Amino acid sequence: MTLLKVILISLILMILFISYHLYSDSPVTTDEIFRHDEPEQIQRSVDNFIKVVEENKTDYVARGAHAKGHACVKAYFDINESLASSLQHGVFHSPGKRYKSWIRFSNGRSSMKAHHDADKDAHGMAIKLFNIYDNELIQEEDSSETQEFLMHDAPVFFAANVEDYNRFVESDDKILYFFSGLNPFKWNIRELFHGLATLKEAPASPLWSKYFSNTAYKLGPHNIKFSAQSCSALETVNKQDKTDADFLRKTMAEELKTGEACFVFMVQIQDPDKYMPIEDPSIEWKESDSPYIVIAKITIPVQEFDSVEQQQFCENLSFSPWHSLNEHRPIGELNRIRKAVYQASSDYRHNENSQEIPINLDW
Repeated sequence: MTLLKVILISLILMILFISYHLYSDSPVTTDEIFRHDEPEQIQRSVDNFIKVVEENKTDYVARGAHAKGHACVKAYFDINESLASSLQHGVFHSPGKRYKSWIRFSNGRSSMKAHHDADKDAHGMAIKLFNIYDNELIQEEDSSETQEFLMHDAPVFFAANVEDYNRFVESDDKILYFFSGLNPFKWNIRELFHGLATLKEAPASPLWSKYFSNTAYKLGPHNIKFSAQSCSALETVNKQDKTDADFLRKTMAEELKTGEACFVFMVQIQDPDKYMPIEDPSIEWKESDSPYIVIAKITIPVQEFDSVEQQQFCENLSFSPWHSLNEHRPIGELNRIRKAVYQASSDYRHNENSQEIPINLDW
């Protein structure tokens, strides 16, 4: 056999091997699928998350994920005037309606120890709408006081399911997790690719990025994912020194002193005839299968946000995808574990820091 044939066969085998790992057999359904061991997996996730928080605490207990916040900024959330009637559910019930909100921008890591903004990381955007009820939108008994949308700057989550996520968190060597065992067909190659893609170079500014929900949600009768994309880069020239560990916060502070920023808020509706599963957040819903629809605009006005008081207010806030109306309920197993994990993490953090969640959100 010639060397060329050996190389070609090796390439073909490599392509087949990678293709095997990139394939997902997650079923496409419009209804959620519940694991038989979900209660045990949820408790396992809670225990793991609290352990991570404890391992990373100093004299201050930070969040178990997205520990380093850059800012909480005041923002307006305006529903599109021409929003289609089929999308007018929950907080989107009234075209043209304006909400006030707080938006927290963050880095993704669980640790704040020697955390430099230039380190490769995920970057988050969490929106908290408040004063959401009116004569048309009546609060139900079990509904949240706020409506929150949590996102980060990669279109997929690296883990396909809660069991994989728990095994990753529990692994002492994160790289070996992806190559556990001697059978290469049981390695987690697809998750490795997603994990590496999640660790991004720092953006020029958190205000210039695109953020994704990763997991699925309800919008009335629809299953959706959502995204927020910067309208355009601010004209302010970024002159921040990127050797500064907190240059993202300082960049935002300089930008918002002189000009406002904006994002468009978009949804992508599940088409059950396409490969758009709701139980596997490691699968990207292709825009060619379901284009994004702009349903709101976010405006961040000129402001100063980096006072000590506002930073502490920001740290005391609690964000969760389950701070939500029923019309926007999180769906899928990763979202279901987040309900217990986020609540346990928030309770532990506020108790250890002797702080309370702010009640008055208005500005």
